[in-house]
Amino acid sequence: MAIGPFTPTNFVIGFVLAYITLRLCIPKEMRGSYYHKVGRTARFSFFVLVELVIANLKMAYYTMSPLRKLKPGVLAVPLEELSDTELTILANLITLTPGTLSLDVAADRSILFIHFMHVEDPDEMRREIKEGFERRLLEVTR
Repeated sequence: MAIGPFTPTNFVIGFVLAYITLRLCIPKEMRGSYYHKVGRTARFSFFVLVELVIANLKMAYYTMSPLRKLKPGVLAVPLEELSDTELTILANLITLTPGTLSLDVAADRSILFIHFMHVEDPDEMRREIKEGFERRLLEVTR
């Protein structure tokens, strides 16, 4: 029996076939949360990619705009109770997104301090982090 090379395409095809096979073989009442997390993880990954594209477009606009139009700021974003892994992933996703940088976490881990390249409405920026990255991350990890 020949096995093909390990490529992203072969990995995805294998994953999809295994997922479908397990779904067909395991009764609905015994499936557990695994099947829900696969969909949530796919939606989360798509969300992150879209946010990266949007952030890159905003950064291109900021780069072409006069510096005096920028309103940089550091905002304190309140957090849910997060595990070490969840907090690390959230902070890294925020830092990975152009125009934002995770700076620090409060000692009690209830606030994440984030530097934004441009802040029009601080409450809107906090809401975007809370309802965007944090909520979707918690859907995947919990």
